[in-house]
Amino acid sequence: MSQTLTKVSFIPRLFGAFGQFFKYLSNGDYAARCLAIGQGEKLAFEVEPKVITEEVEVIREIEVAAPALASVNTDGALQLLQLLQQEARFIDFVQESIDAYSDEEVGAAARQIHAGSGKVLAQNFTIEVVNSAPENTSVTVPADYDAQQIKLEGRVEGTGPYSGNLIHPGWQVTDIRLPKVSQTQSLSILAPAEVEV
Repeated sequence: MSQTLTKVSFIPRLFGAFGQFFKYLSNGDYAARCLAIGQGEKLAFEVEPKVITEEVEVIREIEVAAPALASVNTDGALQLLQLLQQEARFIDFVQESIDAYSDEEVGAAARQIHAGSGKVLAQNFTIEVVNSAPENTSVTVPADYDAQQIKLEGRVEGTGPYSGNLIHPGWQVTDIRLPKVSQTQSLSILAPAEVEV
């Protein structure tokens, strides 16, 4: 349909009126349309488009600021890396390219690293779950929850309490038993170079 109406001259209107008269009598739907236009209803292309505005809720993101430290003590981190290297050869594994090895060979190495790393953690740390509920079960998070212990995923609306499914229980260290070190200057050597003579 054209977006503008062209005026019709008298003779076509005269002949058209006879045709429209019989169409009006025989078709109720057509008659209803004619009545609507006669009462001033506009055609679709004559109506200004309707602007629809919608309010969108803003999803609140919670950012946990990292603790500000005056100085960083690297001794404990270096000591842990030393222990992981001694028991699991962890650094050897992650520093070496595994592209040339088959999945079976990588899997066999990963089994040894898994066992050694687990031993280091068990001997030097007590690690417990943050939330003891089984994964994929419904849990309720109070409004005053600790954002360092619980991370909310998805649409976070309002101020809580929140209900949702537990995706991961989280981990926390409740005790540290790293051996005491008196000589800290050698901690940066994670594993000495070994020379067979």
